[in-house]
Amino acid sequence: MKNYSDLSLESYLRELSSDAPVPGGGSVSAYAGALGMALTQMVARIALKRKPKASLTEEQKFQEEANKQRMAEIVESLEKTKADALEVVSLDPQVYDDVMACYKEGATPEKLEDALQNAFRLQADLALILVMAREWNAHMKTLVKGAVANDLIVSDGLLSAAFEGAYHTAHINVVYMKNNERKERAEKALAELRKRFEAEKA
Repeated sequence: MKNYSDLSLESYLRELSSDAPVPGGGSVSAYAGALGMALTQMVARIALKRKPKASLTEEQKFQEEANKQRMAEIVESLEKTKADALEVVSLDPQVYDDVMACYKEGATPEKLEDALQNAFRLQADLALILVMAREWNAHMKTLVKGAVANDLIVSDGLLSAAFEGAYHTAHINVVYMKNNERKERAEKALAELRKRFEAEKA
């Protein structure tokens, strides 16, 4: 398996802009999501380094410490989801190739269904961690003040775009499923993801 996440950004862009089908939208969604998470972490770490103002009351100092503890928790949580997203940068081209191989080789319907299910699950799981990252990002907006908070807007844009990409890449695999039971479960899972995404958006 080619490790696209190990490529320099310039090399990744060169591969992306070629006439090859991979890396494609699913890989890019994961890359954009990882970038958004990293940006949220940057904002949190800058805020964590700031010294509290001397004029703060005891109550304000207590709140400041509570805010910093929550930011540290968000940074830690994002470290895991960022690593998961980065894995999908390379895994998505692999599952795409698996699906295409089934069509080219005339694989059994069962094998094709399994390949489609794997491709769906990879992007549905990515969509879930992107929703979680957006929720943490929204919470960060309540904790951070000053110019650095502007980067949370950029992060939110990246995470939102990444979610849409993951959602629709997952959905296109569901379209081709013939197993009605699997298809219904997948559609229900996507509907729940969309509902959670829209709730956070509101």
